[in-house]
Amino acid sequence: MVSKGFFIQYKFILPETVNHASYTYQKLFRAIYGYTQNVTKSNGKTYHYHRKGVLTDVPYLRPGKNCVIIPKEAFNPLVNFFKTGRNPTHYWRGKGDWKAVYYMDEKNLDSDAIINALEGLLNRSFVLTTSNEHEKIYEELLLAASGDMTDKNYEKILLAEAEKIISLEWFRENTSKSPKLIKFHKAYKALKG
Repeated sequence: MVSKGFFIQYKFILPETVNHASYTYQKLFRAIYGYTQNVTKSNGKTYHYHRKGVLTDVPYLRPGKNCVIIPKEAFNPLVNFFKTGRNPTHYWRGKGDWKAVYYMDEKNLDSDAIINALEGLLNRSFVLTTSNEHEKIYEELLLAASGDMTDKNYEKILLAEAEKIISLEWFRENTSKSPKLIKFHKAYKALKG
């Protein structure tokens, strides 16, 4: 089966005073893709904080530099970021002195590419556990579906987060072609039960 996606090639236009190695440039990419912040405390323990980007909650493919292939439901949030700078990672009072230009083309994608994007989404999707740790939703959902959890509120949170993934058109069209996606979907149904 062939699924549709949008190929977006973008370019940031920055003032001449900002070079590509600057933090401002890095923040733009973090705002799109998100990032993991590692903080080491004085006691030596390292904590990992997962900061969301505009595309964190959707599957995507990065075929090259400054381009991305996304499902149609991710197009408007990405374009909104290009216009306004609004994103879940950084709070900017104003957009800043930058612009983004982009080119969009519709693409037909084969199942292997879509499955790769969806499994990538599962690998980078985290949920905050009851012990305030960030854990992968895939592993937490499987654990909850096995009956090893008793916190019903946490199960509701897991189901709500899993629903966002399962409701994606790419997921619905390609679930049956990936053992990992099948397992995720079965765990979701078992927990929802």
